[in-house]
Amino acid sequence: MLLAIQRENIKLQLDLAKEKLLHQKVLDSQNSAIEYLLHFNAYLKLFVTEDKRYDQDYINAKNNALSHFNQLSDTSPFKKFAQSEIYFYAATLLARQGEFYNSAKEIRKAWNLIEENNRLFPNFLPNNKTRGVLKIYLSTVPDHFDWIIRILGFDGNLNHGLRLLQTLSNHQSDTTYLSAIAKEASYLYAYSLLQASKNSVKSWSVMLKCTKDYRENLLSNYFRGTMALKLNKNKIALNTLSNRPSHDSYEPFHLMSYYLGLSKLYNLDTSALVELKLFTANYKGENYLKSTYEKLSWVYVIKGDENEAIRYRKKIDYVGKAIITEDKRASRYAKKVNPHPIILKSRLLYDGGYYNEAYELLNRYKVRQLKSLNQKTEFCYRKGRVLEKLGLMDRALIMYEACSLYAVNSEEYYGAYACLYLGDYHAKEGNNDLAIKFYSSATTYSKNQEYVDSINSRAKAGLKQLVN
Repeated sequence: MLLAIQRENIKLQLDLAKEKLLHQKVLDSQNSAIEYLLHFNAYLKLFVTEDKRYDQDYINAKNNALSHFNQLSDTSPFKKFAQSEIYFYAATLLARQGEFYNSAKEIRKAWNLIEENNRLFPNFLPNNKTRGVLKIYLSTVPDHFDWIIRILGFDGNLNHGLRLLQTLSNHQSDTTYLSAIAKEASYLYAYSLLQASKNSVKSWSVMLKCTKDYRENLLSNYFRGTMALKLNKNKIALNTLSNRPSHDSYEPFHLMSYYLGLSKLYNLDTSALVELKLFTANYKGENYLKSTYEKLSWVYVIKGDENEAIRYRKKIDYVGKAIITEDKRASRYAKKVNPHPIILKSRLLYDGGYYNEAYELLNRYKVRQLKSLNQKTEFCYRKGRVLEKLGLMDRALIMYEACSLYAVNSEEYYGAYACLYLGDYHAKEGNNDLAIKFYSSATTYSKNQEYVDSINSRAKAGLKQLVN
């Protein structure tokens, strides 16, 4: 029974699972698995909805679970494992709310517990999930913060973390409790390969394997659909998100409407308005709202309705919070003028993986037809990106160099990134002098306010490789 409930949890059939868990608790109040699953159920509810009405439910489930596991014998490998999981999940919720200090405190608790549990029970496979994901993401902390990691005693290690998750993910087909934990580890493994290891090919292969059930598992649908969007596989994303399970037994996951709207927008389908407005009407959280209004503004730019585009752009400052990257980017957009419709369309087509269509659109225009330096800069940048994807690198280099020149006084990031791409290309070709020139130039765009840390880190890393 509990194995079936565990699967309902991870499929996001949350109310159904909770009802069964509470019934089982009446029958067996001391069963540790029930408390573990009740906490996970409450966590998923709050994670999916971001609805503050469920804050207290989560806090109660967390406290009940911690109280239960505190009383468990130290001879059980589940005790510290479960406690570590609870603190780790709490940390993710706090981070989403922008409470990074409190999130770090919970991470510290999770780390100490899981490392101690691994010392006591080194062959207990569930340890791999929390240990793996913590080792991976602590290894990605920027250099200028690594002193904090050392002081706290963390041991970030990307490759070790990936191996831990991979080993656990191999147990998805088990017929024990381990299968659902392994499935969760597989989601984390796939995303870690993409975000931390930058291995897009392997990450997509792992994701396809662990989300074969995307038509009946809403969480699998979410992970497959969002990764497809990140990898410019919009046709797959559109098919996946359009076929998500929608039975009443599944938790209403309004963020999926946002992603489906985004997927339609990448195809220049203005019916994206329906999905995006559905999201704003039903969502109770504060993340992604600014981003949604940015996308609504873009739809009206595409439709040629400048007034509506401006109206939605101006609304960005008055909705949600700017905690996540998407909303921070939208906040910057709110202070700009409406984008050029052709450049915007090419950007969206590129993001969707429609490279030929983006090229055909841009190829109808010349830089001299554009009025502002910012438009000229972005046009060259977008065309360079498309040409590179099409394998036309000689022409892409011309566009990147033109972009780097137009961007000298620009407040946008395009010139700096164009220099990074030029540096990457010349480093790969063994043209070290040119690579050094462009990596160095990437850090000189003093008016740019976007992705500054990322640009400087990449330039520094590129120069370091050439010097060594």
